[in-house]
Amino acid sequence: MSQSQTGIGAKATNDTLSAAEFTTVNTTLNNNATDAEARIAANEAALAGNLALTGNAVVLPKDNDGGIKVDTTTPTYGWRDITGDVKIITGGGGTAPTLASYIGNIHQLKFDTLNTDEIFLEYHIPHDYAIGTDLYIYTHWSHNSASVTSGSVTWIAEATYSQAHNSGAFSATKLVPMTEAASTTQYQVMLTEAQLSTSGGSATLLDTDDIEPDGIVLVRVNLTANSMSAATDPFLHTVALHYQSTNIGTKNNSPNFYA
Repeated sequence: MSQSQTGIGAKATNDTLSAAEFTTVNTTLNNNATDAEARIAANEAALAGNLALTGNAVVLPKDNDGGIKVDTTTPTYGWRDITGDVKIITGGGGTAPTLASYIGNIHQLKFDTLNTDEIFLEYHIPHDYAIGTDLYIYTHWSHNSASVTSGSVTWIAEATYSQAHNSGAFSATKLVPMTEAASTTQYQVMLTEAQLSTSGGSATLLDTDDIEPDGIVLVRVNLTANSMSAATDPFLHTVALHYQSTNIGTKNNSPNFYA
């Protein structure tokens, strides 16, 4: 073996380890095995009481701070969507957006009257909601003009929240603006998002501390500003919520959900 060759694997195929080299290799392998056993034991101890296998089922704790996270470096609960059905209600203070031709034979809701055109949505908080995490609201919108070169739009979400199961009443409404520059590309879909809740609430945000499974968020959305060039009106496709999920349900279907 040349002087530049060192470590395990440096020997040629036909070389024989000396007694000292064999002892070094054996000690290294034993140390690695001991380290692996120690890590396995530590993991088993950490999992004790937190994870179990029962028959064909994986059993997780019933507490509200457990679940399945993503990213082994910085673990966090993954994001999911809550979609809402758009309701158009006429006869009130506002007006219905125009159901206008968008592309081909497909029609979408066009907002062409500032501060007046409005839609209403309802969102149900699911049982995999990660308690204490903030909600976000977002719009999918676009335009169908080939002449837009500049400008932006601002949507306003007026929102209120209530727990269910006779646990609370709807809060005072909060006004959450969502503003984004328009794409210059015809039919390009924009996702414009804003935070909807925070711990303790604020003048413009719902209170995250109140949010729990089965709660209801009521939302009114209208267009308050539109500076797109070529006198272009935006089309609103969907309005939805982003929430962080434990990826498991609750033990109970009513409060206390985690008892």
